[in-house]
Amino acid sequence: MMMRTKAWALPAALLLISILLVGTVEARGKRVRQIPNGGNGGCNSCHTSGGGSALNAFGVEIVNGFLDANGDVIWGADLAALDSDGDGASNGLELGDPEGLWVVGDANPENPFNPGDPQSTPPLPEPEPTAVEVSNWAQVKALISQ
Repeated sequence: MMMRTKAWALPAALLLISILLVGTVEARGKRVRQIPNGGNGGCNSCHTSGGGSALNAFGVEIVNGFLDANGDVIWGADLAALDSDGDGASNGLELGDPEGLWVVGDANPENPFNPGDPQSTPPLPEPEPTAVEVSNWAQVKALISQ
């Protein structure tokens, strides 16, 4: 009787472990649909070299402050405003949603870049001049400092 128990115990344990691992992969795989254009970058939106590899700067940002209790990504203005990879473009600008207004089910914005890769940067908008920069005094100071 004991041999019979052992014969099915190992396959049952392996099946259980496989189900748990697949569930974990699927749970994280859903995150690519929870950011704008996540499907374009796939796992590389958050990982350095595909799912299971080290997290890139954007992935670290999400894990450290933008997951809800279910492990879902909280996409919105706060995450969109950050520049996770330090390339001068906000996460939202790189993903085509600078204001963080996109929600799951919306069409993806066009021309995405990777917010976790500093080598993947969109053209940055020209900064608008401040009132000081366009004032006469600012123009005089610019002439003097030359």
